[in-house]
Amino acid sequence: MQAWVREKLDQLAELFPPARLNASKERWRRLWQREPPLDRLPFVYHPAQLEYYSAGHTAEQRLRSSLDEFLLRGRMQDDFVPALFPGCHQGTIPGMFGAEEIVRDGDFTCRKLLRGASQIATLPDPSLAPASVAGRWLAMEQHFLEETEGRLPIHTTDMQGPVDVCGQLWNYEDLFVLAYEDPAAYTVLVNKAADAFSLLWEAQRNLLGEQFVGTHLFGWDWVPAGTGASLSADSLVMISPDFYAQHYQPCLEQIGRRFHGLTVHSCGNFSAVIRALCRTPGVKGINAGQMGIEELLKAGVDSRTVIIAGCGVEDVPRVFQLAREEGLRLDLTIGGIWRTPDGAPKPLDQWTSRDWDFARSTDEQIRQVALEKGSRSQCKQEWMN
Repeated sequence: MQAWVREKLDQLAELFPPARLNASKERWRRLWQREPPLDRLPFVYHPAQLEYYSAGHTAEQRLRSSLDEFLLRGRMQDDFVPALFPGCHQGTIPGMFGAEEIVRDGDFTCRKLLRGASQIATLPDPSLAPASVAGRWLAMEQHFLEETEGRLPIHTTDMQGPVDVCGQLWNYEDLFVLAYEDPAAYTVLVNKAADAFSLLWEAQRNLLGEQFVGTHLFGWDWVPAGTGASLSADSLVMISPDFYAQHYQPCLEQIGRRFHGLTVHSCGNFSAVIRALCRTPGVKGINAGQMGIEELLKAGVDSRTVIIAGCGVEDVPRVFQLAREEGLRLDLTIGGIWRTPDGAPKPLDQWTSRDWDFARSTDEQIRQVALEKGSRSQCKQEWMN
């Protein structure tokens, strides 16, 4: 362990003593186990300065940036649990089949491998070659594990779901047409991608052991052991409920059975399939990248499903009251905590004691709101069902 790593880890140990971490972890455990809250729902603040889903960091850069982020977060009293998150490359799983990674203007994608359905049979078995994107993620996680000497948990990298991997290997339009014209070939392709997903997930879990955190949704959230897998499925915004039931749900059920649960992310508005997604066997949580709580409720989200979503500081009282009234199992990220009294953007390394006092005062107000009891909350039974 390098001296600077040890110094920062020792500082973190003071900011996040066992009593604080244990209380936060118990809040997360109760949320996912459908038990009544310890005292309130857990919540976390939006990152202070780290771009969690940035793809350009080396392992050393990621470690340093993460530890600095954790030290800033330690000044607040949310339910953040310090845990390293590697990042996101869209071409991670496609690269396991040999797809070449393409980088343009900071955007990481991959070159198409398939030009037609006839090539599906020739797609190689997925591999975790050291030079591949997936291999590099494993090397980064190994570096984290060794450099911190196992003192910090480590999240899985961003994991794209099977249908989206297939869309990257080929293209979405032809992929969806294939589902109608040759459903057997479509199933073969999606299952190949599901096998690659499982291979990478298990490789990370085996590498990290007890330090493995099984979520990338969000990379600053916490989940207890046994929650299952997490996957990104941005293609949900493109499909109908019928297509979901026939051609999408089976692969999600397969992964959910294999890992004893599943949390699914989609960006955009995926209202059309939210009701069916929540009813899918094995799905325990959904992560809405760009939908608010009211939109999710209107779309028919099931209150037994953990909802991972966000809101601004100004919306906190309304959102917590809504969660209590509707009996929601809410995992909330709150944005806007890193602001100064005048509201103007200001680098955190230039903050004065007055700036920090203002932020901590806002933090205290949020925790008080989270502890308030709603008039209808005691009547809701979803937590126990």
